[in-house]
This record gives sequence, C-alpha cells and structure tokens, in this order.
Amino acid sequence: MKKISTGLIAEIAIMATLAFALDYLQGGLFRGLFANGGSIGFAMLPILVLAYRRGFVPALISGVLLSFLQLFGGIYAIADSWYMVLLQILLDYILAYPLVAFAGLFRKQFKNSATNKQKITFLSVGTLIGGLLKFLAHYLAGVIFWASSCPEGFVGGPYFYSLVYNGGYMLPNIIINGIVLCIIAIKAPKLFEPNDTKGEEA
Repeated sequence: MKKISTGLIAEIAIMATLAFALDYLQGGLFRGLFANGGSIGFAMLPILVLAYRRGFVPALISGVLLSFLQLFGGIYAIADSWYMVLLQILLDYILAYPLVAFAGLFRKQFKNSATNKQKITFLSVGTLIGGLLKFLAHYLAGVIFWASSCPEGFVGGPYFYSLVYNGGYMLPNIIINGIVLCIIAIKAPKLFEPNDTKGEEA
C-alpha cells in the first residue's frame, strides 16, 4: 500500500467507530433473540463501503480496529480452559469483521465497471464473500466454543445448530447490507470516490 494520508487514517477510524456504534445498537435490539450473540443490521456496511472506496487493506485495518473496539467494549463468555477463551475471542472478535474486508478484492473490477449492472454484480459478489467468511468464523466458534448451547436432541447436533443459529442473523445481514450497498452505489456513487488517492490501492 502507498503512503497513508491523514484523510485515509481518519476514514479508517471513522468507519470502524461507525460500525462499532451500529453493532452495539443492533446487538441491544436483538439481545433477546440471539442470546449467545449475533444481530441483524448495518454494522458491516461501513467496512464494505471502505472496501470499495479504498480497497482491501484499509478495510482490513478498519475491521481489525473494530474488532478491538468490540473486544474492549464488550463482554465475552468465560470458558473452562484459557485456550478456549482465546479461540472464541479469535473467531468471534478478532477475525469476524476483518474478514468482511475481502469484499475489497473486487474494488478494481467495481471501479472499472461500465454499467450499473456490472457494479451491482461486483458489489454483490464481494458482499457475499465477505459475509460468508464472517459467517464461517462465527460458525466455527459455535461448533467449537458454544456446543454446550445446542439444545439436547437437536437434529444434527452442534454442527447443524451453529449453522441454523449463525445463519439466522448472517443471511439477513448479507442480504440487507448488499442491497443498501448497491443502492448507495447507484444513488450516491461519489461516496466510493475518495477526495485523495494517497494510500488507496490501485
């Protein structure tokens, strides 16, 4: 990545803070529905916008910053073994949102798209991949760390329970964030055009 500008640093921090605020808000709204964590809303959107505005690395940095904001601002379950706690923190906190940044790998194709249909295609593919990677982190945490939360006699055991539980909020998140991202790209395309290009990826 090129030399980072002050504007890019500010964008990374602002997007991480905005995503944290949205995640905190929607977490409170869905606390009763998803007892072990998870919510539906627009917390992924700032990271996705940054991914297509600035590229993979800036979005990744913002996702990592968001992860640490969540880690220090939230409460996580205490397991019997310290390594299980670290594993849960890694999957549910450290990796989850940075994985969304992989949408930025389609930034170049998005920028070079000649039609809105092409732009929507690359926005949708990137959002799907970033969302599925985030889902995978939560799914593995569910299987490894939250297996005890699986109701007794649940068909498929912890593996299917984690799929249903985490899919219950991640699928709507992928859909609604993808839709809003596409609407922004069509109605406010300049949001994806930074004022300065220093530090952004080619």
